[in-house]
Amino acid sequence: MKISKPSKIGILVILCLTVLIWGINFLKGRDIFRTEKVFYARYKNVGGLTATTLVTLNGLKIGYVREIYFAEDHTGDLIVKIAVHNNFPLPKGTSAQIASSDFLGSKVVKLNLGHSEKILQANDTLNSQMDGDLMQQVNEQIAPIKAKAERLIEDLDSIVSAASKFLNNDSQRNISESIRQIHSTMNNLESLSASLNEIVTGQKKNLSSTISNINDISGNLKTNSGKLEHMITNFSSFSDSLSKLELNKTVEHINGSVASLNQILSKIDTANGTIGLLVKDPKLYQNITSSTESLNQLLVDLRRNPKRYVHFSAIDFGKKTSTNMPEDSQIPDNVKFKIQISISKSSLPLTSPLFKEAGPVFETKLGDDFYYFTEEFSSYSKVRMILNKVQDAFPQALLKCYQNGKEISFKKVLKLIKK
Repeated sequence: MKISKPSKIGILVILCLTVLIWGINFLKGRDIFRTEKVFYARYKNVGGLTATTLVTLNGLKIGYVREIYFAEDHTGDLIVKIAVHNNFPLPKGTSAQIASSDFLGSKVVKLNLGHSEKILQANDTLNSQMDGDLMQQVNEQIAPIKAKAERLIEDLDSIVSAASKFLNNDSQRNISESIRQIHSTMNNLESLSASLNEIVTGQKKNLSSTISNINDISGNLKTNSGKLEHMITNFSSFSDSLSKLELNKTVEHINGSVASLNQILSKIDTANGTIGLLVKDPKLYQNITSSTESLNQLLVDLRRNPKRYVHFSAIDFGKKTSTNMPEDSQIPDNVKFKIQISISKSSLPLTSPLFKEAGPVFETKLGDDFYYFTEEFSSYSKVRMILNKVQDAFPQALLKCYQNGKEISFKKVLKLIKK
């Protein structure tokens, strides 16, 4: 049977359309020849998640994100439609966790299996989880280190101040003078020793006579031992009178104090404790000073140049809204501006030097996250100037616009000005 030319063209067109449809779906991560199960997950914020994002289970690709749309209850929540083409059963309690797959900010949906014996069916809703971005994780790690470094610097400053008072110019002069006097005393003792040696050499005969006289005195003492015994008895009575005055307790207290003082001096002499190390090891103070200076330089450089340590790349194929506004624009009185400085999983001190350029900072907790905002401004030029300063320490800082207390887009503010 001969096929006509129009029939051949029709068959070719159908084949081309089939290949085109299959290719488009293949590029989107879909396979039209494979059965899929659809599940749903609800999020407050998807963190840049897009359709066709991979869905993995224990690192294995088992599906993709088919669609993302807003919930019908007008709460602003986002519904993520997940297609799974693997027949592995998912137990109830399984969660869909949005996480970063690399340092460039690419997203992936990880499925964490639940522990229930019941199996999820198609069109069921999964539990939702959201990992913090890399900047939040870095801030959470650096915040406690920074707080400890500040406390360490305060302690070191106190130690340095005390050491400076102890080793001032007057003390150094006194120590030098004492050493000079000790050297002079040693010279005098050496001269005295030489003189005594000459005297002893020249007075040997007189010393022999003196020793003979001492022997005579000891004989007299032996002869008068009775009288000496009487004197000792009298001295014993006198010592009993002194004991009634509780001199023993006083001497015991003095001995205890001297023993404690000896222990303290022994610890200092053996380099036991901070004071002992400072006395015995002068390198300790130098190392502490050097480490403090290096840490301070690192923190200052990290605040001024965060991109040297953490690199971000953001790709946005959507429309961008200009944040420029004519200087003579008349902003309505019911329009205010604020700066969202940062979002953190843990509370940060509002007196932190990082917030210095922002002025007064206020903390608001939404869910498990802590949001940090500046005060409200009516002047756009002023809030823009503060935003430029804040972004040196917090590149993720955002400008927020409000009308009658309700958040609006900057594009709407521009429309209000044009009216």
